[in-house]
Amino acid sequence: MKKNYTAIKPLIAATTIVLFFAFSAHAQNTVVKWDFNNETLDPAIGTGTATNIGETTYTFATGVNGSPDRAWNTATYPEQGTLSGTAGAEFMTSTVGFAKISLFYQHRASGTASRWAEIYYTTDAGANWTVLGDNAGGLAPNNTFYPFEFDLSEIAEADNNPGFGLRIVSVFSPVAFDDGLGNSFGADEAYHRSAIEGGSAYGPGGTWRFDEVTISAAETVGIGERTLENTRIACQNGNILISLPTGIKASASIYNIIGQSVSENIPVTANAQLSASGLKGYYLVRLVGEQGNLLTRKVFVP
Repeated sequence: MKKNYTAIKPLIAATTIVLFFAFSAHAQNTVVKWDFNNETLDPAIGTGTATNIGETTYTFATGVNGSPDRAWNTATYPEQGTLSGTAGAEFMTSTVGFAKISLFYQHRASGTASRWAEIYYTTDAGANWTVLGDNAGGLAPNNTFYPFEFDLSEIAEADNNPGFGLRIVSVFSPVAFDDGLGNSFGADEAYHRSAIEGGSAYGPGGTWRFDEVTISAAETVGIGERTLENTRIACQNGNILISLPTGIKASASIYNIIGQSVSENIPVTANAQLSASGLKGYYLVRLVGEQGNLLTRKVFVP
């Protein structure tokens, strides 16, 4: 997994921190939402996938609002001092038709779990992951749900993208700390447990619980916005046909309906044919022109 880094600052809401999006005056459109009330990883609204990563395990437990609300309870995190940034939760979805993306979720840690989380995003169906920001260690004290919000509205690649996704992973504390049990650690060398005092040291048996995970958009993208003009995409005789205006060059990527990559960055010009062999059903074809202009269309492969 290739990781990139940006200086984008997250917006975090916790018990002592209340920040709001710069675009909060806009109505929010829900792209996808997981509430876990039916004890399933299927979203309650929209289409997408939720996956536990880094060899974590999961069950379901009481959610932020109590019975009958449920939450996704993840466990089996790395041993102290190992594998920072690898374990947690991954959420994939398509943002086709949406722009100015944001993330909201409720997060709870048990006393021996990490209080620090880092958020990554992908715009190429998981081939590369970029750091969006961290939660400022906002999972302490333990056993309390805290709301977090992260703003991706200035990341144009997150808009209108069938291969968009987010990860929330457990990381070492970026600042030196004492764990409340007489153990001191330097920056970026250990997990800082969520408990403030008493109890046990950080351990892989600690749990992270997620609820109300929502990816939203402040805007919808119309067919004429930021697109390649006069382009036609269709399926015929086992091929996906792409007709571009004369002299226009682009790269084409194909995704399934939940944003998983089928093929990526295929150069196309004029009248191109992409093989649809082995494909069946609805797919998303995304074109990126030389000037960065975009076009995403849904095609049906019989």
